[in-house]
Amino acid sequence: MNEGINSTMLGLPPIPSIAEDLIVSRDIMVSEYTGGKIHIAHISTKKSIEMVREAKKKGLRVTAEVAPHHFTLTDDAVKTYDTNTKMNPPLRTQEDLDEVYRGLKDDTIDCISSDHAPHSLEEKEAEFEHAPNGIIGLETQVGLALTELLHKKVLTLEKLIEKMAINPRKILNIPVPKFEIGQNADFTVLDIDEIWTVDLSKSKSKSKNSPFDKKLLTGKAVAVVNKRKMFYQDKFIKL
Repeated sequence: MNEGINSTMLGLPPIPSIAEDLIVSRDIMVSEYTGGKIHIAHISTKKSIEMVREAKKKGLRVTAEVAPHHFTLTDDAVKTYDTNTKMNPPLRTQEDLDEVYRGLKDDTIDCISSDHAPHSLEEKEAEFEHAPNGIIGLETQVGLALTELLHKKVLTLEKLIEKMAINPRKILNIPVPKFEIGQNADFTVLDIDEIWTVDLSKSKSKSKNSPFDKKLLTGKAVAVVNKRKMFYQDKFIKL
């Protein structure tokens, strides 16, 4: 639970933004001191994003990523005490969410990651304070990104693909696939205009811990081609 008016009203023990800000500040300073590089995972606060932005301006080798729930939800979602809104770092304020948008636009934030964290129904059906952190994210990552970023004109499709598929490989020094003769044809097919509703009862994950059940989205991954096999409409097709 993020520290603020909602944590006070709900009576939940809070995690203040400064808890994240201090760690990000420390790690950037260590990176500068050692001349090394640092990747900030699951960034969520305005101050942390601002620090990464300034570090990049100084030429430091700092990269950062954000998860879809941190550009989709605020701590208002926790008002229902739904443990599927409990994650680490916690959902922040609208001011933080707006800074995430700015960070994505100006490339302060390099990547979008799923932060996929499956938990059983029994684990999540506990008091908010005792439930584990995390939600599943693999099946909603593309839909949320297309809905909240592409269709709201935060990012272009090219930028979105860059942050989801290309930049993570570059940061990890993994070759970026190319559409060339002789290369493996591994790619995902997107329908950026398909309107669909998240239905956890049909989820491919064994876990169903997501706050996005019944959410209407625009845009979906409709097929995947990998290692001469295509997954399309719940079927594997050998190519």
